[in-house]
Amino acid sequence: MEPMKSRGNERTKESSHRWILALIITTLSILGISAVATLVIFKATDKEKATQMVLTAVLPLLAAWVSTVLAYYYSSAGSEAATRNVKDLVTLEEKLQAIPVARVMIRLSQMFYFTYSDDLKVQDILNKLKASGKGVRLPFLGDNKQPIYMLHKSAIDNAIVQSVFAGANISVLTLKELFEKLPDLKKLAQDSFGVIGKDTTLADAQSEMRRIENCQDVFITENGRKDSSVVGWITNNIIQENSRV
Repeated sequence: MEPMKSRGNERTKESSHRWILALIITTLSILGISAVATLVIFKATDKEKATQMVLTAVLPLLAAWVSTVLAYYYSSAGSEAATRNVKDLVTLEEKLQAIPVARVMIRLSQMFYFTYSDDLKVQDILNKLKASGKGVRLPFLGDNKQPIYMLHKSAIDNAIVQSVFAGANISVLTLKELFEKLPDLKKLAQDSFGVIGKDTTLADAQSEMRRIENCQDVFITENGRKDSSVVGWITNNIIQENSRV
């Protein structure tokens, strides 16, 4: 933490010094040119002609000088910001690569999940989730603990609303029936999670999330495949928490 703060302070001081230098140079240049122009006009015998000559010569020079200083300052500031962003990204990537998923994942023994079956009732699922106090994510695993579905409560709530309007009886509606009524929900449940192996890092988990549309969850399995047993679970929140510098 301290080295990062020190680099940040150094960048701030450097930017501040550059701004002060640009301000001083611009101010002195304007004053100097103004002084020379005033002296020329004052010494000239034909003041009207001298004034016209000074304006013709000095104004373009002054405008070019100020433009050059401003262009240099803002291009330098922009370049510095771009370089800093790249460095931050590299630093973050290195940080995540140094964190094994096994160290920070939610282990299977800590997970709140359902073993999927065709007779799982939607209302029972929501009631158990609420009673567990385990958030809003609903992992569904198979008999061999392989990942089957991943749903967030908001997706089920929206699906329930649609089903009610279609005349469904929510108290007896099963998840299988809900999927049959709403194929897009089933596709979301099947395709919105990633899978990686247990010997990977948080950088791998982040890469897997980025690869899959709407993905906020990655299951950690024995061999990194969907047909393998889950040993843990990485959420987007875990990655965010470990991305802080």
